[in-house]
Amino acid sequence: MKNPLKNFGIRAQLMIGVLASFLLSLTIIVCLTTLLSRVMRQTGNSFQTNADIDSFLTDIENTKNAMESYMRYRTFESIDKYYHYEAAAESKAERFRQNPSDIEVEQKEYAIRMLSKSFFDLSGKAIAARRANNSYDSDLYYYKTLDCYSFLHDEIINLNMLFFNMNASSYTQSKAKAEAIISKSILALIIIFVCSALLIYINIAGITKPLSDISNVALKVAGRDFDVPLFKSQDKNEIGNICRAFDSMIISIREYIGAIWEKALKENELREKEIEMRALYTDARLKALQDQIQPHFLFNTLNTGAQLAMIEGADKTCYFLEQVADFLRYNIQHPGSDATIGEELGMLDNYIYIMKTRFGERYQFEKDIDQSALEVKIPNTILQPLVENCIKHGLKDITENGRIKIAVRRTGAGIAIEISDNGKGFDQETKRKILNHAAAGSEGVLISDKGHVSSGLINVISRLQIYFKDNKVFDILQRQGGGATFRIQIKDGDNV
Repeated sequence: MKNPLKNFGIRAQLMIGVLASFLLSLTIIVCLTTLLSRVMRQTGNSFQTNADIDSFLTDIENTKNAMESYMRYRTFESIDKYYHYEAAAESKAERFRQNPSDIEVEQKEYAIRMLSKSFFDLSGKAIAARRANNSYDSDLYYYKTLDCYSFLHDEIINLNMLFFNMNASSYTQSKAKAEAIISKSILALIIIFVCSALLIYINIAGITKPLSDISNVALKVAGRDFDVPLFKSQDKNEIGNICRAFDSMIISIREYIGAIWEKALKENELREKEIEMRALYTDARLKALQDQIQPHFLFNTLNTGAQLAMIEGADKTCYFLEQVADFLRYNIQHPGSDATIGEELGMLDNYIYIMKTRFGERYQFEKDIDQSALEVKIPNTILQPLVENCIKHGLKDITENGRIKIAVRRTGAGIAIEISDNGKGFDQETKRKILNHAAAGSEGVLISDKGHVSSGLINVISRLQIYFKDNKVFDILQRQGGGATFRIQIKDGDNV
């Protein structure tokens, strides 16, 4: 078979053959991939409308449930949920059609938009009447809201079914297109393989034939006879082609070295990215641990405030609720961040006031604070869980004369923070399990032979170890005469 590339060098013939095969394969693969990707996107988006409608229906249901909860119990939590879900549902309702239409789907969207508007208006009036203690209006608008919700719920379900039927048809068509493209892709790959094999065969046949005429030169080169002026030849004959092949070989060696060097750079870049990902994971884990705050304390304090409102004057109740608000505001304004020791102690004062209000003189709190250490940075919401642990576990069985001491002082090694109680303390086995549990990065509740330890204590230890990068930053000490001491040792150079 005649080689159409006989006037090109050996390297050029090989490169042209490989490049032609590559471009042919790449062109067909890109076209098929583009078509298949387009079909897959259509298939993946087929039921997006159903998902959006389901999300809207969920917000409507949550709004209704929050309204019913407020109408029944009249709690701050329920009114907060109502406004949250009502805003989310109202935002999604704006996406529906604004004007009537002869098309069934668009007409239902318009009906849903109007019913949603009525639902929000009626529920808002019911909430306002309930807040104003207007029983007649609150009942009137409440039942109107439920009737409107019933109609709205049915219309949303009907619209969802219409979209589902339309999307199912679209999905079937997209699936058929995808199967056709896959079948054509297999056939195209077979054709590419045959054409590439034929092209390579033509190139090899055209290269191997002239090599038989220059075997003597090859033998000299094999015998390390480099006196032949091969690299100076300008002839376009077999010897000239061999000389250019040696030049190409040298270039190929340099390219190979460059490829190795590039590979080494890429490997180094991958290692740096791996280190960065580990740092991001550590930071994410720290923030995730910082976001774990058990809500039962909040409910207990709010219940105490409600009891005070019933049996005491308004001034004391007002001050108590202000302390609770400051406590909540601190946690909201410091999500996943650090704070100074002074800020932590300020928040702890709010918590201590709440506890004194709740338990009376059952517990006594003492503080010994070095004012020069107040600006030192620590993770936020660290001290309050430790004091709460003393109350819930250490002083659990003590009904009077319970003592908790908070001390902050400078030492030769840096700053020490100690929180002590005169309760039952920790046995060595429980202490070991707690510290090991935190060092291993485990979460949840640790069960011990003497009961269970809340995840709050393990949360605090883990966050301190991650923040200061020191597994010995926290320790649990047994006090003489009973009780335990939580000790945080911040070394010089660690934000001191």
